[in-house]
Amino acid sequence: MENKVKRDTTFINLVSEFESRFEQGDIRFLNEKVLLQLVDYYEDEYLFDKAIEVVNIAIDQYKYRSDFYIIKARLELNMGSINDALSTLMIAENFAPYERDIQMLKVRIFAMKKEFDKAQNIIDDIKETSILSDQVDVLIGESFIHENMKDYNAMYDTMAEAIRLDSKNEEAMERIWISAELSRRYEDSVKLHLDIIENDPYNFQAWYNLGHGYTCIWEYEKAIEAMEYSFIINPEFESAYLDCADTCRQVKDFEKALEIYNEAYFKFGANHELMVNIAQCNISLNRTSIAKQWLLKAIKVDAYNDEAYFLLGECYASDQTWYNAINAYHKAIQLEARREEYYLGLAKAYMAVEDYNKATVNFQLATQTGPEDTLYWREYVSFLIKLGLLEEAEQILDEADDYTYGADLVYCRAALYYLRKNKSECVTLLEEALIEDFAMHQILFELVPELHIDKEIQSMIKYFED
Repeated sequence: MENKVKRDTTFINLVSEFESRFEQGDIRFLNEKVLLQLVDYYEDEYLFDKAIEVVNIAIDQYKYRSDFYIIKARLELNMGSINDALSTLMIAENFAPYERDIQMLKVRIFAMKKEFDKAQNIIDDIKETSILSDQVDVLIGESFIHENMKDYNAMYDTMAEAIRLDSKNEEAMERIWISAELSRRYEDSVKLHLDIIENDPYNFQAWYNLGHGYTCIWEYEKAIEAMEYSFIINPEFESAYLDCADTCRQVKDFEKALEIYNEAYFKFGANHELMVNIAQCNISLNRTSIAKQWLLKAIKVDAYNDEAYFLLGECYASDQTWYNAINAYHKAIQLEARREEYYLGLAKAYMAVEDYNKATVNFQLATQTGPEDTLYWREYVSFLIKLGLLEEAEQILDEADDYTYGADLVYCRAALYYLRKNKSECVTLLEEALIEDFAMHQILFELVPELHIDKEIQSMIKYFED
């Protein structure tokens, strides 16, 4: 769970000054508080290499402080450098052989190395000397063993016990949700967190986890309400804002999502991902001019944001400014060539300016990049049918059969047979498609508008509608 606050100017200047001096090799003595602030900053930004550079400076200045070695080991573990983390802990043990944090990190390391007996032995040793306040840490340690053994039910049960003991423990509250996801015990998680909230109604993490639980059992309105409570209780809890807004988008409540994103933006500061989310909401609300402003801001912050360029292309396409759209789609593809929707956008833009050769190339690239999704085959086939290239359309449908199946493609094939004057085959396929997914039948009329006046087809659709 991320819980960031907007960085003040003084702190940003501190980071900039440190980086400038570090590059020049000017590493003067820094007090403990500043070093810890710098480590926290880089860790929050997932810049683990830089965080370790700061910890190494701290170790040079405070050679016999075990806590800096523990921080370094934790960072190494987060980077996946398991053996380095273990070596660092061995040094820390020389200064603090009975430090609980060292032992708990070793449990995680041995669990990740599949050395479960070693991990469990450490847990058993801690249990012999632990007091009541240590029990949650012991249970968290055991949960790592269960997780790496892929015994996710045991992991969940262990973490449920932990948060019943201490629902204020941040790590325990994070791991109970991880365990609920891995074990798929979403309903159990909802009941557990409702119990916690009944006893502690201002527990923002419990409300947050409850929201995710509701999302996984498709109770979206309850999920939104729960996550909203989470950030009302703790206005600094950034993840609750973002996840609540994302859930609003899932249920197409774009106005509410936009309101929450804007609140997060003004509270936590400029963030290119947040700007893109705000732009997406505005696009969904047909406010393309506002969306473009946000996307240009996002690109200014991060010139390599392929999604921002793609959405900019969508805005230009909505305005029918086709050549601007083509340029934006090309930029998105230059930055990320594995997104099928980017090729589809470009194909449709070329289609709009009647550059059919380039449209064909990009329809092909869209289907090659996302062959399992019927949308891209459907769009390609529709393009060919509208050009009157019926043989080519049939070839593409045959090719699609090797990768995917969907009612939309059956409707396309039915339309194709109708255009080829094979109405009996068209009717057979139409029946299959209507049984499979009645709601998609408008595809037929988009491809063959004259079917609106075909009485047999209309009566057949009416039959399935009733």
